[in-house]
Amino acid sequence: MSAISPVPPSPTESVPPSPTESSTASASDYKRNSDSTEKQQVPGTDVNTAVVDEAQRPPEVQWKPSRHEKVIIYTLALTNLIVALDATIVITPLSTIVQDLDGTATQAFWIGTSYLLVNAVTMPVICAVSDVFGRPICLIFSLVAFTTGTVLCAISQNIGMLLVGRAVQGVGGGGIHSLGLVIQTDIVPLRWRPKWYGVTLGFWALGLAIGPIIGGAVVHGTTWRWIFYLMFPFLGFSLVAVPYLLTLKPREATFYEKLVRLDWIGSFIFTGSATSFLIAVSWGGSQFEWNSVQTLVPLIIGFVGLLATLVYEKLWAKQAFLRHSLYHNSSSIVAYICGCIQGMVMYGFLYYGPFFFMSVKGFSPLDTGLAMMPATLTVTGAGIICGRLVTRYNNYRWAVCVGWLVASIGAGMFLIWPHNDTAAVWVITYLVVGAGQGAILNAQNFASQAMCKQGDEAAAASMYAFVRQFGMALGVGIGGTTFQNIMSIKLRWLGLPVEIAKQAESYISVLHELPAGDYKDKVMEAYKYGFTGLYSFYLGVSVIAFVISFFFIKNVDLTRRLESEHRLDESRWEKQRT
Repeated sequence: MSAISPVPPSPTESVPPSPTESSTASASDYKRNSDSTEKQQVPGTDVNTAVVDEAQRPPEVQWKPSRHEKVIIYTLALTNLIVALDATIVITPLSTIVQDLDGTATQAFWIGTSYLLVNAVTMPVICAVSDVFGRPICLIFSLVAFTTGTVLCAISQNIGMLLVGRAVQGVGGGGIHSLGLVIQTDIVPLRWRPKWYGVTLGFWALGLAIGPIIGGAVVHGTTWRWIFYLMFPFLGFSLVAVPYLLTLKPREATFYEKLVRLDWIGSFIFTGSATSFLIAVSWGGSQFEWNSVQTLVPLIIGFVGLLATLVYEKLWAKQAFLRHSLYHNSSSIVAYICGCIQGMVMYGFLYYGPFFFMSVKGFSPLDTGLAMMPATLTVTGAGIICGRLVTRYNNYRWAVCVGWLVASIGAGMFLIWPHNDTAAVWVITYLVVGAGQGAILNAQNFASQAMCKQGDEAAAASMYAFVRQFGMALGVGIGGTTFQNIMSIKLRWLGLPVEIAKQAESYISVLHELPAGDYKDKVMEAYKYGFTGLYSFYLGVSVIAFVISFFFIKNVDLTRRLESEHRLDESRWEKQRT
């Protein structure tokens, strides 16, 4: 590992250790020293010596993970790869799956959406439970749930069984992804988190990007069930490795004390409300009209329920799992808003990009997956590089602002596609938007942790993972509605049936079988018009994110001590500095 220059102490910080002292310290070594400090009263004062020592002890100015911690980080990265892969691998073979199981266009929509919806609403609850019962047991539960859902998907004989499998996968995937971020707040000091979590984020972004490629290759050469079979070896490794490697122990307490610490009422209200809201957004404008009872009732119930959750957590919850302290200033609030927007935009491009290639370009699932490769390279690479730079220079604000600027430029370049869809255009577009999204993916994540109060990093990590996943679920629903409504307008102008827009994905096979002529040209024109409206929406929200991040997100020093109730048990590992 390359050496990184220590950060000059601020006026409020004490001087770092002298050159004769070791310049490296593991997080576990530091926590043992912290634990050994006794709270003794200084004679003639009202100040504890522990508090004095706490203020005088400098944060880690140079940190390197032990071999144990490195193995944990790379194992978490692998599990996040599988979870992200599962989110996008069904995109390209979706029509084949629906045809094989005799499904409808509506059911095809829910194959992708159900996973994202359940994934989002379970994240905060699982992380809150892990605070009380421990990270290992919750991560193992998530892995078991994800494996169970994968088995159900692989053996499904009908759409209903497949949807159940996808929902169970969503429960497990939500826990795996969010806990992967939270666990690193237990073992990696904040200053070094962007660099090392860049590994996990890189794998996660890689999974999102290569999912369509693998899905297209699988359905091109064999049965679609292999998109689930191929996950079994990785899940088997994770189920064996995680119980052995992840030796984090929570604060000791009796089972009753742990149950009392859980915010049962708040969790119940939040989960039900978020589910209701996302369902309404998902089918509004597609399955049901926005002004229909089927859409308005769950939408209103969900929105009111989410507001009620915030009020309950603020006024009555004794152990709130949605900590009000996370939103203590405008900078923190904007970071979460931008996290939601990023999930919406990034997944929207990954989800509707293949839709463009298969409809307008007439690409096969395999060719569609290969066309997404430029995004794979840049999102992953930019996330890793940006993480290292943020750690090195102790500044994330430049990465967030530059990332949104580049991402907005890339979103604008998508507007060229309906008019010029040559390879050079979409390759350059994906390179640009991927670079911007990759920078945001890492830097903005840790902006939320840097701006939270000391000791709230795990809660901030959990909340940021949720809002980004919430945005991903919103992106599919709102994006689909936007496309259909804009396409319907064009079809109506051209005197064509507007039902084509409501069945736009399933109509692709019909579109390419139409004989060349005026009718086919008009339908294709309507598709392109729909994509223009969709890309305009993503451009608009990207610009909004750039503006508010530029004016409201402030930089905060990342150099702070590591604080966590969850400690690594070192009995299985000999701590060695690398």
